[in-house]
Amino acid sequence: MITYSDDDSLDVIYEKLRRKRLSPNYYLQCIERFVEVGDVVDIEKDVAVDLEWKMYYDPILDYLHKLMSDPLVQSKVLSSKLAGRIFYESVGKFVLDCLHTQQFADQCVMAEQTEANKILEWSMQRKKDGWQGLLTGIDKKHKDDGFDLDYLKKKFRYNGWKNPQNWERLKRDWLASLDEHSRKEVTKKIKAKESGVGASIDNMLKKVDEMTRNMGMSEADALQAWNMMDGQWTESEFEKRLSIVQIQNKYPEIGEVARKMGRLPDEEGRDRLCVQTGFKHKLDHSSGSDIEGVTVGRDLNALMPSELAQYMDSELESVFLRKWVTNRLQIFRYKSEITKPSRRLRSERAARRGPMIVCVDSSASMYGVPQRIEASLLSKLEQTAEQLKRDCFLIDFSVDIRPIELRSRRKKKEMERIGMKVEDHDNFDKGYFPFLGGGTDAQKMLNLAFNLLDNGEDRYMNADVLWITDFLIPRTTKELMERFKDYQKTGTKFYGFKIGQGESDWDKYFDKIYEIHYRQPRRY
Repeated sequence: MITYSDDDSLDVIYEKLRRKRLSPNYYLQCIERFVEVGDVVDIEKDVAVDLEWKMYYDPILDYLHKLMSDPLVQSKVLSSKLAGRIFYESVGKFVLDCLHTQQFADQCVMAEQTEANKILEWSMQRKKDGWQGLLTGIDKKHKDDGFDLDYLKKKFRYNGWKNPQNWERLKRDWLASLDEHSRKEVTKKIKAKESGVGASIDNMLKKVDEMTRNMGMSEADALQAWNMMDGQWTESEFEKRLSIVQIQNKYPEIGEVARKMGRLPDEEGRDRLCVQTGFKHKLDHSSGSDIEGVTVGRDLNALMPSELAQYMDSELESVFLRKWVTNRLQIFRYKSEITKPSRRLRSERAARRGPMIVCVDSSASMYGVPQRIEASLLSKLEQTAEQLKRDCFLIDFSVDIRPIELRSRRKKKEMERIGMKVEDHDNFDKGYFPFLGGGTDAQKMLNLAFNLLDNGEDRYMNADVLWITDFLIPRTTKELMERFKDYQKTGTKFYGFKIGQGESDWDKYFDKIYEIHYRQPRRY
């Protein structure tokens, strides 16, 4: 509960009440920092910053602090990106559920809040006749919420009801008791459900691991499939997404083009001078042992016997895991690891990493198997854009175009999975493309792509442009076709991903076109 001093002015009290509530995004950022770098939320340092008073007890932050401080949770979440993603969405959903409980509790006492805000406007006669009944009524509802009836009665007796400061104190304590009531409702919610959150995470991890192993896929594949899901976790939905990711094993060109789109500095770039830092080893071979001493770290190959004994002891296992997560295990230090820094200058060919513009064909000819291949490649590109933090713009084209920021779409899907309702502006249904049918017209798509390259506020300059299509696309105007070479001179790369067989006369306009052939499943 918020604490006050008698010297607090009414404005300061209202400010305390106003600033105590944290936004949903704040809690989600705390969870995200923990998943990414292991940063455990510190209530005093992270929340009560620049405040002259002690922050009130926040049951949600307290729950997050205890959860993130658990060594078993840390070892599980920080050792796996997939576990981190499941943790973020599961705990985030629970936090939002708690905030909905808090919001509902606030709404239940809204009438009382309105009444509390009006008592300073009462007439003197009403104050004289009504103060006793008012105090008794508040005490009846909020005796267990910190409302001090005896103290306020002493203040109001013997014409104390005439003192405006006593009415300000009553309003303050009444609002504080309402706040305490809401806080208690959230605390009850957490105590009733917190154990179920951990069990749910463990269950999902086991199911995901089992399904991934049964299909012979890696954790990276499972993470990609998880990010493709729409709505809440279900085994059938996850298995369906895994099957789409599995297409990449059959067509390695998907991974190749994704790596090319996320290119690093390459041999075709301009020369530039850089400082290369490195280390040279200094090892004394006259010594009979390479062991130099003891240090701390997390190298399991250099563990001291005492630490290994802790790992083997079931009662001390949590201590071992905590030390492993925080890099505090006692390990041997070897002379071969003692290095001496060295530096030298060298010239490196490099090209600036740019964003991505992906043009996806959604005409009738791409329906069926090509649609699944497109979805698999697109999810791989999403993952690449996320890892390299590159902007990615998707243009879904057929007889018309639908533009969407790919990273924004992915973030919206994440928020929707944990319960934050965001308006869906991208018109993409269940991760697939809304096929428009008919033929394919490249003019609108090219106009939009070129407009991004010209007027994208530097976000899409020097971009990699990828077409995912069967390339059964008629040529457009001569003016648009000539602009391909102009953009390539400025560093723009044009790649094609051709799905299916057939002749194409687009080759000379692209830096490279990848081709994959598929067999249409038979239908009986």
